[in-house]
Amino acid sequence: MRAARGGTLGRAFAIFFRLSSYLLWLVLWRLALVHEPSPAQRFARILEDLGTSFVKLGQHLSLRSDIFPAEYLAELQKLQDHVRPFPGEEAAAAIERAFGKPPSQLFMRFDLEPLAAASVAQVHAARTFAGEDVVVKVLRPGVAGQVDSDMRILVVVVRVLSHFAPLLARYRAEAVVREVWMNLRRELDLREEARAVHRFFTEFQALGTIEVPDVVPGMSSETVMVMTRTHGRRVDSGVDIASGRLLAQSLIDAYVHMFFVMGFFHGDPHPGNLFVTGAGRLALHDFGVVGSLDRRTRHALASFLLAFTEQDTEWVLDSWLELGMLQKSADRSLMRPTVAALMSEYSRRPISEWSIGNAFAQLVGASRDHNFSVPLHLLVLGRTLILIEATVRLLDPAFSLLDCLYKQSRDVMQNAMGAEQQQTRRLQYEAAVASTEWQRLLGSGMRRLREDGLRLKMDHEGLPDLSQHIMVGASRVALALVTLGLFLAGSLLMQSSSGPRILDIPALPAVFYLFAALFTLRLVRAIGRRL
Repeated sequence: MRAARGGTLGRAFAIFFRLSSYLLWLVLWRLALVHEPSPAQRFARILEDLGTSFVKLGQHLSLRSDIFPAEYLAELQKLQDHVRPFPGEEAAAAIERAFGKPPSQLFMRFDLEPLAAASVAQVHAARTFAGEDVVVKVLRPGVAGQVDSDMRILVVVVRVLSHFAPLLARYRAEAVVREVWMNLRRELDLREEARAVHRFFTEFQALGTIEVPDVVPGMSSETVMVMTRTHGRRVDSGVDIASGRLLAQSLIDAYVHMFFVMGFFHGDPHPGNLFVTGAGRLALHDFGVVGSLDRRTRHALASFLLAFTEQDTEWVLDSWLELGMLQKSADRSLMRPTVAALMSEYSRRPISEWSIGNAFAQLVGASRDHNFSVPLHLLVLGRTLILIEATVRLLDPAFSLLDCLYKQSRDVMQNAMGAEQQQTRRLQYEAAVASTEWQRLLGSGMRRLREDGLRLKMDHEGLPDLSQHIMVGASRVALALVTLGLFLAGSLLMQSSSGPRILDIPALPAVFYLFAALFTLRLVRAIGRRL
């Protein structure tokens, strides 16, 4: 236990030292006392040196275009899992712990040599006794505990540093770390990924747009997941023009369905997660990062896409704000100049150079200047749009995503509104209930009116907050009066010079002065927090 505590303290000191030294170095860089490397490069290098937990932290922070400028995002996106695979025997032991049987009893063949290895898991090829090729994803031993320990330390370190670095407090650094920690926990539970895989498989098996592997029934746990294996080559390995155009269209059709029908989408469609099968179809892999869109957000996203294709500045602004980026009380006009400038910039470009993903990212980035809070699912959505566009242009450089969406605009809106059409069943139900109960409800209402009379209930928005402010203000006034009384009483007693003395100072006035000083300090701190 003592060794573990010593290890934790040593790790905490290492994290605190590296992050605080970066903040100090950043001050020197801003004073032009150091010039290389760039702050973004140094930040990414520090995260990489701190190990697995911080590499994953950096990968998640690469989504935060609402916090980091473009150069930081570019460096964070370069962070890769440069780790050696762990021994196949450890993977076999993990499988036996998860399922109660060794691999030899679960598979006809299990390859101890992994197909691929990353910082949190590695993948092994296997074949079931039914003759089906599968892949076995095994979580790296101890990684979940290490991530929890590191994130717990990081929360404390960031909380301490926020008192000395206002920038960290401004961007709610502790809240961001906690949010990343929560998402890392989900990523480190392979049962979550297994549920996502099966959901996508079920949806696209019926559609036939793209291929998705499925989870082998009864073979998924927190640390191990077994999926069917899709053979193929990476999408960036080269395809002919005709095939590239078809694959690009398949990808767009699949994501239109994810965004506007499922409300649930694969959040990491980079070329490493997209294969072309032997039959020439597109296959999607690695469902560790997924995003979700509720019905209101789907409507707002469809509105944004159509407004962007129409180059309607006010419509873009309205649809963007409807996505939930701002509170109702926020000043919508703050974003208007940014949207107008963006539309003006795109109006001068040929349509083939228009990028919905980059436009979305620019709007998210603009929120940083106004200190607006952007929900995480919108950040995942923005990065997904950028990756989709990059992959589409890789498959078919002449493919115009915007033109494609414009042609599909009616389908996009129908898909977005599809879930609303199902709500008519509830309306029919409520109407049926009302038609049978209206007499009882009317009679009950008339009886209450006769007994209690007419009563109106009014709830003023903001009144509870006003009451709270009044109570706080009254308490401070009362404390100020008590403080003034203590100062006056102490001064009067000091003149009489009677009673016991401490260091030749009258004790009772000294006590009054001490309490008056403490109350004054408390008042100053309370008022300072409100300024």
